[in-house]
Amino acid sequence: MPSAGFGTWNPEAGPMYEAVRHALDIGYRLFDTAPSYGTEELLGRALRDSRVPREDVFLTTKLPRGSEHGVRDSLESSLRRLGVDYVDLWLIHWPTSDGTHIETWRKLIDAKNSGRVLVAGVSNFSPQQIDELSSITGHVPEVNQVKWSPALHDPVVLEHSRASAVALQGYSPLRASNVGHSLLDRIATRSGATVPQVVLRWNLEHGITALPRSTTFAHIEENFHASDLKLTRREIAAIDRIAHAARQIRGRGGDRPIDPPNRLAGM
Repeated sequence: MPSAGFGTWNPEAGPMYEAVRHALDIGYRLFDTAPSYGTEELLGRALRDSRVPREDVFLTTKLPRGSEHGVRDSLESSLRRLGVDYVDLWLIHWPTSDGTHIETWRKLIDAKNSGRVLVAGVSNFSPQQIDELSSITGHVPEVNQVKWSPALHDPVVLEHSRASAVALQGYSPLRASNVGHSLLDRIATRSGATVPQVVLRWNLEHGITALPRSTTFAHIEENFHASDLKLTRREIAAIDRIAHAARQIRGRGGDRPIDPPNRLAGM
């Protein structure tokens, strides 16, 4: 699975098509979509128009909530919209409160065994829900896609994923509350990079495939080159602590992350 991902949620169709074409041109090879995003068709068209070989691209889509009784039809619809014979990764988009996602997970395994899906996983699942799937069905999800950013991440999820050999993908990595954080500004200034690059590199340092979304060519290129950046262990640890500080202020009724205690304050 490529380490640099490209998200396609919440799009404007014209700009997103051009954005995907540009992302393919500069080297992006992992693209994330879902039926609810409304981008499967344009993503498939952009891939065909780019002439990048299908086997060189890693396509992710999802089983929508409410499709538990039409899993096969949902997959066939996604394949038709994408214009492909298989998807590299298919995820259960959301767990269900009544536990029906367990039987749904069995159907995803069937889809994988059919060859129409190469990797089966989940999205927005807790460690407990993943353990439940694994213990009941005997199949561990290979991927869990969750919201993941400096201000909103849970170390317990990361530790569990590593222990269970579940790859993590992170969506919404560049939320505005992160990008405006003063610690990230200081690290970016010292590194000669941008704050989004710092955030994306931080994801990579933890082995997480981030899924930034942009329709601005300059930002797409900037995000792609985040892998060129180097962060020190102190910087990574300081960024890790942003989530702790954010949880503290949210617990007091606020929604704005505050600077964490760290040893980089003098930067």
